[in-house]
Amino acid sequence: MKPPAKTLFILCGEPSGETYAVRVARAFRKRFPAAPMEGIGGARLAGEGVRLLQDYGEISVVGMTEVIRHLPAITRALRRAVRRVKSPDVGALLLVDFPEFNFWVGKKANAGGIPVVYYIPPQLWAWRAGRAEELGRFTRGVVVPFPFEEPILKEKGVNVRFAGHPLLDELAPYFDVHTGVGNCGIPAGKRVVGLLPGSRPGEIRRHFPLMVEAARRIAARFPDVHFAVPLAGPEFREVILAGLTGSELPLTIVENERFLVFREMKAALAASGTATLELALLGVPPVIVYRTSSVTYRIGKRMAQVPCIGLPNIVAGRKFLPELIQDQCRPETMAQEIGDLLTDDGKRERLSEVCRGLRAVLSGTGPAEAVVEMLAQEAGAVWG
Repeated sequence: MKPPAKTLFILCGEPSGETYAVRVARAFRKRFPAAPMEGIGGARLAGEGVRLLQDYGEISVVGMTEVIRHLPAITRALRRAVRRVKSPDVGALLLVDFPEFNFWVGKKANAGGIPVVYYIPPQLWAWRAGRAEELGRFTRGVVVPFPFEEPILKEKGVNVRFAGHPLLDELAPYFDVHTGVGNCGIPAGKRVVGLLPGSRPGEIRRHFPLMVEAARRIAARFPDVHFAVPLAGPEFREVILAGLTGSELPLTIVENERFLVFREMKAALAASGTATLELALLGVPPVIVYRTSSVTYRIGKRMAQVPCIGLPNIVAGRKFLPELIQDQCRPETMAQEIGDLLTDDGKRERLSEVCRGLRAVLSGTGPAEAVVEMLAQEAGAVWG
């Protein structure tokens, strides 16, 4: 009698990583329909038939001080994940982003003989280039989202492949769509400015009050502006509402069709991260902001090996979009940068054109399919 197919364990720790993991889960199910999937993720991954060992909500943190506050929960999740992936019914481990946690679990899984494939590895070229060799030691294959990462990691002995950025698959249906924003509760005839404070609770608490104050200044100068806050997930609605108490801004919180709203934006304030690249690929020039604890900032600045932190700027190879980091991340500077985009149509269009040009740089044959192909090469025998 043929033994049951072994489990693919998928590990992601925040919303953008889950978005990418969902497409891999679909492609994997298509190729290996009888193989069970399990992992750490969220509701969207569960919706693809992945049985959740744990929701990532308790462990989705960023920065040294936040990690310390959540250390007990993170430690418990690490132990659970390591125990599970070392079980005999697990055939392979797929890691998606979420570097520190995933490095630890990946090394333990590899030591136990479990094939490990990493999708969206940490940006070692920006922070810790010395860990690239470590990545190669515990993985069988790595799929990267940026073309310049492939030669860097290959030189360090990593079995690596670039097959396009996964955001292009997500955003392609919206590239040429303009439907208006009336269905999202935004009044017609208004110029839309986005406020995107981040996809983690700590990021939202740090950035959103500053963005609200900047929005007050923008609204006083431009009465035809309406603000939109596309939620990274419905669980963030309460923290956003709390940040709006007493503000009386012309503002709409958008839970669905965030990319349609992006398409209608004239500009946006966006916390450094995936959202800045989403906006850019849709032709919206974001003003990139970021603030963290002073301890985390000092450590990060010492370790950083790139001149900018915004993904669109990194992909373009130059800082063409403004970055307001740490002490520069103030309401008055945010309002000034957005004001420049709202008063100079030519400047905004030039930046939009550079943003749209990033699509060609990031195109490829299909990253989700490349991940499944690597899994098939390294562990396909356990799935038949």
